[in-house]
Amino acid sequence: MTKVEDFAGEPVERRALPDSGGFSAFSWLLVAIPLAAVFLLLDRYWIAAAILATAAVWAVRGRESKNRNYAPLAVFTVAGGVLVFFIVLPILNLLFTTDPSRIASTARDPAVQAALSITLSAALIATLISLLFGVPLGYVLAREKFAGKALVEGIVDMPVVIPHTIAGIALLFIFGRGGILGAPLNAHFNILLSDTYWGIVLAMLFVGLPFIVNHCRDGFLKVDPRIEYVARSLGATYLQAFFRVTIPLTWRALLSGAIMTWARAISEFGSVAIIAYYPKTINTLLFEWYNFFGYTYTKPLSALLLLIALAIFISLRAVATLRRAEH
Repeated sequence: MTKVEDFAGEPVERRALPDSGGFSAFSWLLVAIPLAAVFLLLDRYWIAAAILATAAVWAVRGRESKNRNYAPLAVFTVAGGVLVFFIVLPILNLLFTTDPSRIASTARDPAVQAALSITLSAALIATLISLLFGVPLGYVLAREKFAGKALVEGIVDMPVVIPHTIAGIALLFIFGRGGILGAPLNAHFNILLSDTYWGIVLAMLFVGLPFIVNHCRDGFLKVDPRIEYVARSLGATYLQAFFRVTIPLTWRALLSGAIMTWARAISEFGSVAIIAYYPKTINTLLFEWYNFFGYTYTKPLSALLLLIALAIFISLRAVATLRRAEH
């Protein structure tokens, strides 16, 4: 029990919250048991044993509160462990059951390299365009209150909930050969977007925009507007305060949003296949190989794409760790 004062200045007693203490043994089991089970199924017994031994050591070293009720925590841990198992099993199964030499030979395939180059570069261009327009919109949503703001935020999130094939068809009616914008662009300027590289960029831009806008908005919300006011009071213009004060304070949020947008663009298939099946992206190539040759033939390519996705994921988690350490 500790003594504190209420708003009237009268002393009151406050019961101290129990110390959750260190690392919980249950939290280690939540990760260790599903991973160990996966490696047992994959006949990697030494990896499973190492995971369980490490978890046991950390569980013993962890501090536990004597007053905690572990029954609900145990139930939650079991439920969480099932979910972790469900996510990890197909991923590790694909990686550990694919011959690394086949992954390497697939990576050297000219068709794969061309498709991968198109995918990564188109996703990068879509990300840069989304930054150009998404950062200003995110700033407006973070700083301004106006009628229809909730409507704008809902519109920004719409590409997340719209089925990807529908998004591709909708884009095709706008930017296709006979589309509202596509037809005059083709007729007057000889610019064709459907079934071209730029059609791929359009589809990736459409599905990736919500991520950059929302990350930018959340990042700007964490910056106290009074800091910008002080900068402007010292002689900085609005744009100078934005680029010299606000952006440096939110660059990790912007980078995180850019990585998420790029990753989402790379993984897009449905809308890309409809508006621009050619030239082939890596996902279109994978789909085509699967239809013609079956899942066994596509396994090395799937593993290669999974490794790329994991590299992006690790980069994103590293940025998120830096943001948490900063705050």
